[in-house]
Order: sequence, then C-alpha cells, then structure tokens
Amino acid sequence: MKKEAKTIYYADEKNDDFAGTHIKGCAVDESFPYIRESPLFRAASFFLYYFVAFPLVWFFERVILRMRFVNKKAVKKCRGQHYYLYGNHTGWYDAFTPNLISVPERCRIIVSKDTVSIKGLRTVVQMLGAIPIPTTVHAMKRFGEAVDLHHKDSNITVYPEAHIWPYYTGVRRFSDVSFSYPVRQGAPVIAFFTAYTPPKGFLSCLRKANMTVYVSDPIYPDRTLPEREARKDLCERVHAFMQEKSQLSTYEVYAYRQTERTEEAKAKI
Repeated sequence: MKKEAKTIYYADEKNDDFAGTHIKGCAVDESFPYIRESPLFRAASFFLYYFVAFPLVWFFERVILRMRFVNKKAVKKCRGQHYYLYGNHTGWYDAFTPNLISVPERCRIIVSKDTVSIKGLRTVVQMLGAIPIPTTVHAMKRFGEAVDLHHKDSNITVYPEAHIWPYYTGVRRFSDVSFSYPVRQGAPVIAFFTAYTPPKGFLSCLRKANMTVYVSDPIYPDRTLPEREARKDLCERVHAFMQEKSQLSTYEVYAYRQTERTEEAKAKI
C-alpha cells in the first residue's frame, strides 16, 4: 500500500526553509579566511576529500540511498574546462551529490553561513570545499576572488533555490544573480535534477524514496548578449532543463501546499 505523503505548508516559495537544522548562523565578514594557501591546509584538504569523505559519500549515496545518474558522462564534453553545476535543493545530501558527478575532478560548493557556523567544524567544511556567501557587503569582493580562484582548479556547485525543501518534486522560481559567475568567466554550466520514485530494491527500508539524478549536456553562456541578458538567458535554460526532468518524479514523500498561514509554513518535518 502506498504511504500517504505528509503535507507541508509554505507561505514564501523563495524564502521558506525546511532543512530543520536550527543552526544559529555566524557572521561571514571581511575577516573570513576565504583563501587558505598554506601547504599543510592544502595537503590535509586533499587527503580528507579524496581518501576519507569521497569513499564514504560514494557508499552512502550509491549503496544506501541507491542514487543513480543519467547522462553523467556529459561533463566530459566540457573539453577540459572547469564548469559550474546548478541543481535543485531537496536534501542535506545535496552537499555530496555534485562530487559524484564531478569525479575525478574536485568540486566545491557555494553554501549559506549555517554551513560554517557549526563550532569546531569550520575548517573541516572548508577543507571539503565549502565557500560561504558573505553576510556583509564588504566581504563580497573577497568572496568573488575566492570563487574565481577555486574555479581554476575545481568545479563549483550552486543551488539557486537557496533553501532546502526535502524531497520536493517540482522546481521553485530562482533568481539569475548566481549565474553571473559562469557568464563573467565564459564557463560551461551543467544542470542537474534529482527526481524521486518509490523506494524499491536493496535496503529500501533505509530510504524514503529512490533517487535518480539527471545531468544536462553543457550549457554555455551566450557571449553575444550583454552580461545582464546573458545571465537571464542562462538562468532560463537551466530552469527549463530542471522543469523538464521534474516530470520524471513519480513519488511524493511530502506534499507541498501554499498557504498564507506562516505558522503552518514553518511546520516541522
């Protein structure tokens, strides 16, 4: 018998967050160490990423979550260029999924302040590739420099929806602001969408749904357009890919319904 989806109410599609982490975010200002060049940090980061985190991520997502990928080989069409990944934001495991798309190349991820706000773990998450969005205007220059620098040796992931809506099967509206990075650099974009189907197969009792990640062919910025228009055009093409693949989700863990009652929109999952 199919399990009935629990209803989650939301009021603001762009700003409501259902991650449920309850982390008290710290300030990410101009003093934040965005760029860390010490040989010891770089060596520890390499070891932690490839020899500790990646094997654990691979086992968890491929075996426990039974995540599979469609068209992952498309990233090879980027012809040796580092690219930007844009995906739908539907679970805490989103922090790891791009690593499986990007492998063997390293992948970094633009994150919220919450990711670097857990006491004692800031250095670790930076070693794993977290680049937090600043909380002050004065830090924006250093943030931009860090993104440009890391893109020289890594692929970079952006979740334009910004907030986590667990197991959401649609595509939310998102701004074109984050598309300024690939437009400015003329870099290719890889869009991906995580679709959900009923939990079946090996260890299905340990997961709420099966997951299939659909990967796009490279999407290039239109260099003939002014920057603002090119940004909008790229955003629309990525959104269209996600919208198309969202039709392949056939199972709802949670049913999201819009309401004006804010207290219901913040209901715990």
